[in-house]
Amino acid sequence: MRARFAVASLAVMLLFTACGYHLLGTGGALPPSVKVVAVLPFERQVPVLQLDQRVTEAVTRELAQRARVKVQSSKEGADAVLTGAITGYGVAPLSYDSAGRANRYQVTMTAKVRLASRDGKVLFESQGYRFSEVYERSSTPGNYISEEVVAYDVVARDFARALVATIMEANPGVP
Repeated sequence: MRARFAVASLAVMLLFTACGYHLLGTGGALPPSVKVVAVLPFERQVPVLQLDQRVTEAVTRELAQRARVKVQSSKEGADAVLTGAITGYGVAPLSYDSAGRANRYQVTMTAKVRLASRDGKVLFESQGYRFSEVYERSSTPGNYISEEVVAYDVVARDFARALVATIMEANPGVP
C-alpha cells in the first residue's frame, strides 16, 4: 500500500514538473547570449522628483542580483538594453489613526518597460506595467516627514523586485 502511494506521489510530482510548474521568480532566465544589460535612466512622466532615479538604481541592483548579468548604464557593449518610463504614480489612503492621519496607503505605479537584445529582438515589453502595494506609516508623528523620502526608496525597491521577477518569468531561458 505504501509503495503504491509513493509511486503515485512520485508520478504526480513528475507530472507537475514536466508541465512547467515552478515557484514565481525562479523559473526564468534571460537568454544565454545576454551577459551584459544596459539599464538606461527611466523617464519620469509624473511630478514626483527623483522617483525616476530611484527606480533606475533599484532596477539596476535587482537585475544584477536576480538575473546574474553585468549591468551598466550605457548601450555600448551591452547584449540587451532596458528602457522605461514611469507613466503613473498614485497614493491613496486606506485607513486613518485616531487623530485623523492616514496610516495605511495604497501606492500604485505604472510604467512602460522594454527589454530588447542588441539585434532588436524584444525580450520583454509592457506598455502598462502596473505595480501596486499597501504600505503602513509610522505611528510616531516625528517620523512623518522623513518617511516620505524613505518611502520612495522602498516603493522603488519593491517595484524593481516585481518588475525583474516579471521579466524573468517572461523569459523561460533554456531548459
